[in-house]
Order: sequence, then C-alpha cells, then structure tokens
Amino acid sequence: MIGGNISIVGKPNVGKSTLFNLLVQKHLAGATRKPQTTRHTIDGVLEEENAKYQFIDTPGLNFNIKKNFNRVLNKNALSAIYQSNLILHLVKYNQINKDDIKVLENIKNLELPKILVLNKIDLIRDKNRLMDILSKIPSEISDYYDEIIPVSSKSSKNIDILKKIIKKSLSKSKKNPIESIINKRPIEFFTAEYIREACIRYLSEEIPYSLHVEINKYEESRKLISIAATIYLRKKSHLSIVVGKNGSMLVKISKAARIYSEKLLNKKVFLKIFVKYDPKWKESEYFLNSYD
Repeated sequence: MIGGNISIVGKPNVGKSTLFNLLVQKHLAGATRKPQTTRHTIDGVLEEENAKYQFIDTPGLNFNIKKNFNRVLNKNALSAIYQSNLILHLVKYNQINKDDIKVLENIKNLELPKILVLNKIDLIRDKNRLMDILSKIPSEISDYYDEIIPVSSKSSKNIDILKKIIKKSLSKSKKNPIESIINKRPIEFFTAEYIREACIRYLSEEIPYSLHVEINKYEESRKLISIAATIYLRKKSHLSIVVGKNGSMLVKISKAARIYSEKLLNKKVFLKIFVKYDPKWKESEYFLNSYD
C-alpha cells in the first residue's frame, strides 16, 4: 500500500484548512475567511484505492511577527514539514508574494517531493487567464517544485487530480512512510477548535485573536456527551461582546460548536461554555505549552 504524511503549508489565510477538510472528508480544522484561524497541527487520515494518506494541516507560517506565540506556531508547522513524505505548498493563484517566498525558503532544500498548489481558481472567469498566470510563475520559484497544480477548495475543482499527483509522488518518495508523526488529538480537542472557529466567524476582527478555549470537562455516556469549556479573554471589555445581549452571542457560538461536535462524534452533545477574563493567557507558559 502506498502511503505517507503530507503536510499542507503556506502563509496565513490561503485556504489550508479548507483544503485539509476536503481531502480528509471531515470537518476537523477550523476554516474561516480570516487569517491565522489554525493554531495547531491537525492530522487526518484518508484511505482509498490502495493508498493511505495522513494529511497534516499546519498553522500559517508568519515570519514577520516575532512574538513568542508566533514562534510556537511556526515551530509546530516546521516540525511537521521536516518529518513529512511530501509537501503541499498552498498559495493564492494570483498572489505569490514575499511571504510565500519566505515559506519556500524553509522547504526548498528538503529532499522530498513538493507540490505548488494554486488555490481559489473558482474566482477565474477566463480560462486563458489561468494559463497566463501559470506561464508567468518565475523559474526561480517553479524549479523547486515537482508539480504545479491549480485547484479550488471551494468547488473541489482538480482535487481528484491533486490526489492522483500525491499518490504518484509518494510512490517515488525516498523517505519511508511514517505512520504517525503527530500524536492523535483527544476528541475534546476538536470541540475546543469548533468553539474557537465559531468565535472567529461571528465576532469582530480583534476579539478571536485574543482568546483561548480550554475544555474543562468531557464525560461520555451511552446516549450523551457532556462537555464544559471556558473561553479566556485578554480584555475585560470583550466579556459582554462574547456573551452578547441576554447571552445571545454565547448561545450562537455554542450552537455552532455543538452541531459540528455532534457530526464528528455521531452522538448527542450537551455543551456548556463559560467566559473568563485573563489578560496574560497568551504569555503564560501553561497556555504556550498547550500549543506544542
């Protein structure tokens, strides 16, 4: 059986999590239009046609911000890359810029197959424009990749072709397949991610990046899973916004996270969310360690 670990890498907000969810055929990673939705490496397995793929969604690589939190996220992404059998470098089809080049600088010397994936081609109306874009990718970029493929995660265009290229590339990989380079996440981890995804989706631009979600209780019976979680906020003024008038926003966040959790767990979920103010959570060693 052909198999291996495939890391999906790129700068923030290029659609890595959407592609990851599409490839593993499950909603495991938070996917929104806002940058840096992904904070953890998340893995998911797909088995089909005598092949076993372990896809790894990674945090967006951001080398411009030197905060400890960003260093942790970069470290997590790079550690997955260095142990992979194949790399999918995701970029926006019409916007290969200096941040994409910085990602390339970190992978170009690795002796393993690399595929440049041009995402969001569903936005292109004229097919000739796509051919023009492909022809204008500089050789100093394209030469580092074994394949270049345009796709649309939104419409699934060329995804089957991408999987065929991955399978072909893995069959030629010099590295032995690694069964699991990332510890399997506990199931409650995904509920925390669903809560954070809902916060990013429904709250204003600033708030989601200054919060952390922690699962306090996870109890499973034959018919029901009871989960308690806490949203930690860095600003006291955000408390009323996250809770909403008469608790309306918290209900909205809880409902979205519960629905995703029930789909994943295939069981009824009771979800209770608390909100707390903690201005220093992002600097706390405990919280930073939770992202290792």
